[in-house]
Amino acid sequence: MDFYFNFQLYFHFILKESNHPEDNFITAKPTSEKISRHISYYYFHKSFDEKYQKKFIFYPNYKHALTVYRNSEVFLSDNESMVKPSKLFFLKPIYCINKDKNIKVSIEGVFDKIGIVFNPLGINHFIKKSIQDVFPYEINVFPHFGEEFNLVLNQVFLENEIHKKVELLDAFFEKKIQPFDESILKKAIGEIIVSNGGIKVSELSEKLKINRKSLLRLFNKHTSMSVEEYRKMVMFRQAFNYFQENKDTVNLTEVALFSMYYDQAHFIKHFKSITKETPNSLLTKIQHLGLEDTYWYFED
Repeated sequence: MDFYFNFQLYFHFILKESNHPEDNFITAKPTSEKISRHISYYYFHKSFDEKYQKKFIFYPNYKHALTVYRNSEVFLSDNESMVKPSKLFFLKPIYCINKDKNIKVSIEGVFDKIGIVFNPLGINHFIKKSIQDVFPYEINVFPHFGEEFNLVLNQVFLENEIHKKVELLDAFFEKKIQPFDESILKKAIGEIIVSNGGIKVSELSEKLKINRKSLLRLFNKHTSMSVEEYRKMVMFRQAFNYFQENKDTVNLTEVALFSMYYDQAHFIKHFKSITKETPNSLLTKIQHLGLEDTYWYFED
């Protein structure tokens, strides 16, 4: 078992439902031990309200998501997606690698969406090529599992019981597992996450006995990021999550120290470079959906 995935709860099904007048959001963990090593959780988000209209923003995360919309037109740009109902029956899978920006999603009308949230390097265990080859952009249309995936997704959308949705998805991904033996890269990412992004690239190179250029090539090929970009993304996300999980008991200085920033000023500068807002102005407006680490900011 890779040590940086030890936080996963194996053989344990966890479900959390967030109900609002306009929509429904449910999270559930995989029940397969094999799959829970690579997929953190699934979520199911839908609305039957024809007048539904919301805009939300999500932020950099080392857990990346494959989201699938059913019967929706999805319009993509570099930092925004717009979702509207379609009269045609089709599925739209989208994979997002958000390393350093806030990305806005605008949804209008009826929609039905499945989210598959991968652990670090999780998606690499299900694709035959490298991340660099498969995903040229930060927001990508994802056709790589083909018609077999579409057939399973249709079953999942039609199934009403959450545990059966999970079983269908687990079974599909169990058949799709590919060898991914980049042990140095796995150890490097584990060290970065365990240190909350605090470990320097030079320290990482020395600890793993690999030169910096070779380490950079591994990161570029399999994460589409440099080592430094990955490290900064982890620092940001660890701070972001830590505040949300402890917001009644911690202040910004404590959050900054936990996430290995030099000081509060360093934390604020980095945070503002990504979100365009200070931590004080944004963090208290974030909403937690489900039981996992899905934190979105819904615009008024």
